[in-house]
Amino acid sequence: MTTPPTSAEAQGNDPAEPDDFEIAHTAITRAIRAINNEQRAGDGAEFITHVLATVAANLGGTSAVVGARSGSWEASGVTDLLHSTVGADDDYLLTYRTEPIEIVASSLYELDDLRMYETYEASVSHIGRVLFGDRWTPGRGRLTVAELDQLEDVHGHLAELEQADRSDYESRFAAVVQARWEDLRAGEPWRYPERLQVTVRFVPDSAEDRALTEGWGDDVASRLYQYARENTLLPGSDAKPDWSPGFVDRLLVDGHWPHLRVPELARFGTPDTGNDPRS
Repeated sequence: MTTPPTSAEAQGNDPAEPDDFEIAHTAITRAIRAINNEQRAGDGAEFITHVLATVAANLGGTSAVVGARSGSWEASGVTDLLHSTVGADDDYLLTYRTEPIEIVASSLYELDDLRMYETYEASVSHIGRVLFGDRWTPGRGRLTVAELDQLEDVHGHLAELEQADRSDYESRFAAVVQARWEDLRAGEPWRYPERLQVTVRFVPDSAEDRALTEGWGDDVASRLYQYARENTLLPGSDAKPDWSPGFVDRLLVDGHWPHLRVPELARFGTPDTGNDPRS
């Protein structure tokens, strides 16, 4: 037996404000009454089917509608109804979508996952060795106050570069998403309608990771995100992302030291350490 939805007051909501169920059933009742009175085209069954397909499309898939209790008889009936409308594999799902597809990403997370921030640290260590010789240690415990101030200037320049690189990465990432979306629409216009828009939103840091788009889903947002993650060329090197061990060292060996892109720091050059750039 299906349990009727509770009222707004029973759910702890303001009883003066109608809840989503009340808004939905009121709107659907009004629409089907208009259909039955020949004031609106279509029929009630078609209307309800299209509403349900639109909800599924806006949520990202048929499974998102029934996920809370996928084994119930209601879920089975709803799934069958949706499959008869959007296809067993959600082939026609996006033709019903009314909301833009939003991809939420964090450039801080993406670049950190690739260990790109180690390249900035490598630049600091190299400059520290050039300036202070054997007295340089990562802990900076053997430096004078004046020398620490000198090193602070180095950090400031690299912090500005890091922020610029994050902005550059975000622009590149968004461009890759849009290019991929255009390719999909050109290849299968019946699946990806032209009216449907894709947006990319970047959050300041991965502390908001619950909002981030997941890369392992079957929905189009997840697939676009994963494609962009794997194909966005990296600022400063134009290298393709690589999560294999040693990627950072290979970038440095190839000469992609961050400080070389800062006019005030480029004079420090690079260490002559062969294939072990951070030794």
